[in-house]
Amino acid sequence: MFKDDLIFEFIKWRNANPQNFNWWNYVNLKSDLQTALGFAKFYYPEIVELDGCILLKDKFSKELYELWRDECKGEKTCIEKMMNLYQLRDFFHRNTQDDGNLESQIKVLGDVLTLFWSMSFRNRFPGRSIKVKVFEETDGESFITVYEEI
Repeated sequence: MFKDDLIFEFIKWRNANPQNFNWWNYVNLKSDLQTALGFAKFYYPEIVELDGCILLKDKFSKELYELWRDECKGEKTCIEKMMNLYQLRDFFHRNTQDDGNLESQIKVLGDVLTLFWSMSFRNRFPGRSIKVKVFEETDGESFITVYEEI
């Protein structure tokens, strides 16, 4: 998925404990049970189905839905792409320390979310073609979205 050296702090801890430090130790050091359970919802997001659209529950707003439904002239894929759009940098902007490798970490987060979200939608909707896409804007910012390919 990514090389260990993407996370400098992990490497420091592993170097200080070369015989017995791994990713499970790192997660135990940095997080708690409640955060781990929150990540289960993050990597396997709940959805809202409305008018045939698959919408990420934690991003959903009835007002935004109505706005995008009108803007997209009722076109399902357009509504889903816009309603499910999220800037990757914003997921963890409050607690992330820039260790000099932030841009690479954001890119890997997009890759990881694409992998896990794709698996979760394939599991729940085996007969449907739900796509998870990461794209970069001209200003270099990366976004993720989910939509059903028809």
